[in-house]
Amino acid sequence: MAILIDLGNISIKDVMTKDATSVSKDDKISDIISRMSEDGIHELPVVEEGNVVGIVTYATLLKNRNFPLTSKAEVVMQHFPQLSELDPLKKGIEMMINSGLNDLPVTKNGKLVGTVYQRDVLKQLTKVRGLRLRPVSEIMTPSVETVCEDDDVQKALSIMRGLDEKNLPVLDKSGRLAGVVGMMDIIKAVWKPKTGRKEFKTENKPVEVLVGSVMNRPAISISPDTIIEDAIRTMIKKDVSTTFVMDEDELAGVVTLRDILEQAMSLEEREEGVYVQLTGLSVEDPDVYDSLYSVIQKGLIRISKISLPRIFNSHIATFNHEGLRSKYSVHSRLTCDNGMFYSKTSDWDLFRAMNTSLEALEKEIKKEHEKDLTMRKKPKR
Repeated sequence: MAILIDLGNISIKDVMTKDATSVSKDDKISDIISRMSEDGIHELPVVEEGNVVGIVTYATLLKNRNFPLTSKAEVVMQHFPQLSELDPLKKGIEMMINSGLNDLPVTKNGKLVGTVYQRDVLKQLTKVRGLRLRPVSEIMTPSVETVCEDDDVQKALSIMRGLDEKNLPVLDKSGRLAGVVGMMDIIKAVWKPKTGRKEFKTENKPVEVLVGSVMNRPAISISPDTIIEDAIRTMIKKDVSTTFVMDEDELAGVVTLRDILEQAMSLEEREEGVYVQLTGLSVEDPDVYDSLYSVIQKGLIRISKISLPRIFNSHIATFNHEGLRSKYSVHSRLTCDNGMFYSKTSDWDLFRAMNTSLEALEKEIKKEHEKDLTMRKKPKR
C-alpha cells in the first residue's frame, strides 16, 4: 500500500542529495559542459572556499556561446535562488517553477550542503495525494511544437527559447516521432569540448548542424491513459524531464517536469491566491511588470467567476521586426478547478497581447463550464 504525503510536511533536508557536484570560478566552460553531459546534470553551483557564489546553467551557456571554451565559469555564472535545508519541499518546487531550474543548490550559512535534483523531487511526487492516479491526458500540453530530422539545430534552439522548453520532439519524413533533441545536444553541437575550441562558423558562414545528427533515439513516450505516478517512474528510470504522449502512432501531447510540479503546487492551499509565473520577458522596468500584473489580475478575476484559477503560467517571446518596434508572442497556460487551458497570441502591443491571451482562456473555460453543466442536466439512465 502506497504511503501518501503532503508536500508541506517534507523538508528540503529530507530529499536533497548531500554529495553535490559543483565547479569553481576558475573551471573552464569546456570542463563544465563535459561534466554536465557525463553526469546528466542541468545546472552546476559555482563554489569558492565552500561558499556558493553562483550557478551555471544550460540556458546561460547557450546565451553566451560566443565565449571561447577556455573562458572560466565566473564569466557565465548567474545568481541562484536561496534555498535552506530547513525549507519545506514545496518552497523548493516553487523555486524550480519560478527559476526554470531543474537542480537547486542547498546552502547553510552560505556553504553548499547539498543539491535538490529533479529526480529527488520526482520520487516524492509519486506519493502526493490527488496527483498520482490522474491520467497524463489531464495535465499534458497538446499541440506540441516539433522539428524535423533535417532541420538545423538553430531552428530547434529558436523554438526552445520561444516556448521556454528544454526538449523538443523530432519527426521523421513521414511525420512520425523519431527522437528528441535537448539543450545539451545543441550545446554539444555549438561547442566542441574535445578540440578545445568553438567550431560553429567557417569564415562568415555558419556550419549547418542537422537535428537528426545530434538527437537522441528513441524518444521516451507514454499513452494518454498512463497515470501520473507511472509517468513519473518512467521519467526517473530513463533520467529524463520530458515524456511524449502517443495516441497510437500520433503525437498527442507532451508532459514535462514543470507540468507535474505545477500540478503538485495547484493541490496546495495558497493564502496569497493564484500562483502567477511570467517568463521570457527581458524588460527590467518595474512599471512594465506592474502593468502586466494588473492586466493578469483583471483577467483572473473575470475567470474566477466561472472556475477557480490556481496557477497561471505565461511565457513571453520578443521578436524585433520593424526597427526598434518589437512584436510579442504570449503562450499561456492556466490550471483551474475544471482543468488546464492553453492560449497562444501575438501582438505589437505587449499588454494587448496578454489581455487577448486571457480572453482566449476565459472563452475556453466558459465553454468547458457550459459543457459540464449540460452533462449534469442530462437525466441518468
